Amino acid sequence: MKKQTKEKYLGNSSDLDPNGDEWITIGYDQIPKETFDRYGAKPFQIMRRKMRKDGKVWASISWTDAKKEADKLGLRLPHITEMLVLLDAYKKEKGEKASVHDRDFLGIKELSYGETVNYELIDGPSPILRGDGWVIGSYAGAFTLDLGWYTGYACNIVGFRCAR
Repeated sequence: MKKQTKEKYLGNSSDLDPNGDEWITIGYDQIPKETFDRYGAKPFQIMRRKMRKDGKVWASISWTDAKKEADKLGLRLPHITEMLVLLDAYKKEKGEKASVHDRDFLGIKELSYGETVNYELIDGPSPILRGDGWVIGSYAGAFTLDLGWYTGYACNIVGFRCAR
């Protein structure tokens, strides 16, 4: 796999994301069009891994600042409608077998509770977190969405990845 430095990143014209990984395409080949339509989403691309800073997962960043950093690169945070598509597909594939050990889905890596930074910021009308602490069953799942986050709050277990 080719590597690329952040300085050489060319936004939407590049085949590599800001981490130097290939983009993961989530489209009708992976998930039925009806699922996208149900949530008002369109096919999209998402970073394979969470955003890096100085070689480590970029954590302790607020939703507002993560949006600014993505925008600087000509990118954006994944939207809640896209996460609902992934949640739906994940639920259909994993069912009751969803596990704290699920580390990837459809090529998207670093989804597990076992990661140091196990939550990700998602865009919507207000900040949203993807992932959760697997404390109780209703919060378990790589694509569980937490709607109770704050615009300016940063935490060392919360990171982000970009989409386009």
